[in-house]
Amino acid sequence: MNIYKKFTVILLYILLISTVRADLVQYNFDIDTKIVNFTGKDIKAISINNQIPGPTIEATVGDTLEVTFSNKMDTETSIHWHGILLPNDQDGVPYLTTKPIAANSSFTYKYKITHSGTYWYHSHTGLQEQQGVSFLSYSGPPHRQP
Repeated sequence: MNIYKKFTVILLYILLISTVRADLVQYNFDIDTKIVNFTGKDIKAISINNQIPGPTIEATVGDTLEVTFSNKMDTETSIHWHGILLPNDQDGVPYLTTKPIAANSSFTYKYKITHSGTYWYHSHTGLQEQQGVSFLSYSGPPHRQP
């Protein structure tokens, strides 16, 4: 390979690296009970940041996602991620891949976003998913520098 081809390859590599950026995307969520009335009768549900369904998480391919869930309830909970490629210890299936989030404690999930798409995550503890612990996660294409 002559010197011009080597120079061109190195220049292209530097340009590619400099046009893609990755961020640390952080979220902090509280999981707690909430009284709701959708049908004329008050019932106890479970919310994320006082929302049912919980807030949407957004990140971009290349970002590192860091999500801290603070369990404000008097029972354990969990968060399981669907369709997202992540380390096994971040999967969120209690007693199988991840310890449950104990009552009045927190757990932080942290992993790199490797692919784009629309996904969802929810509790894998008892019937908490049906009581409101579910929400969306969106991963977009990589950032480009302006």
